[in-house]
Amino acid sequence: METFFGRYGKALAATTFAALTALYATSSGDGVVDPDEWVAIAIAAVSAVGVYVVPLAPRYRWTKTAVAALLAGLQVLATVILGGVDANEWLLIAIAIGQALGVAAAPATSDNGVTNRARPAPPAAPGPVTGT
Repeated sequence: METFFGRYGKALAATTFAALTALYATSSGDGVVDPDEWVAIAIAAVSAVGVYVVPLAPRYRWTKTAVAALLAGLQVLATVILGGVDANEWLLIAIAIGQALGVAAAPATSDNGVTNRARPAPPAAPGPVTGT
C-alpha cells in the first residue's frame, strides 16, 4: 500500500514552500504585505495548485516538476523586476528555487496510476531452449 506522502509528495512539497513564501512575505521587511509580495504569494500558491492538478503521463513523468520549475522561474523574474533584489529578496529567490527542487525530489502518483519514479523493467522472457 502506498503512503500518503508517496502519493502526494510533490503537492505537499509545493504547498509547504507556498506556505514558507507567505510566511516570508508577511513577516519580512516592514511587516506590511506589499503588492510585489502579494504577487510572490500568488505565484507560490498557483505553483502548489498546479503541481497538484497536473497529472503525470506515462511518457511525461516530469510534468509536475516542470510546472514547479516554470513558476519558480516566474517567481524569480517577478522578484527581480517588481521589487529589485536586496538582502531580503535573496531569501524569496532561495524559497522559489527550493520549491522547484523539493517538487523534483518528492514522489507522486497520479490517479491514472502513473508514478514519477521509473519502474523496474519486467524480467526478460526466457529464450528458446536448445538441446545438446
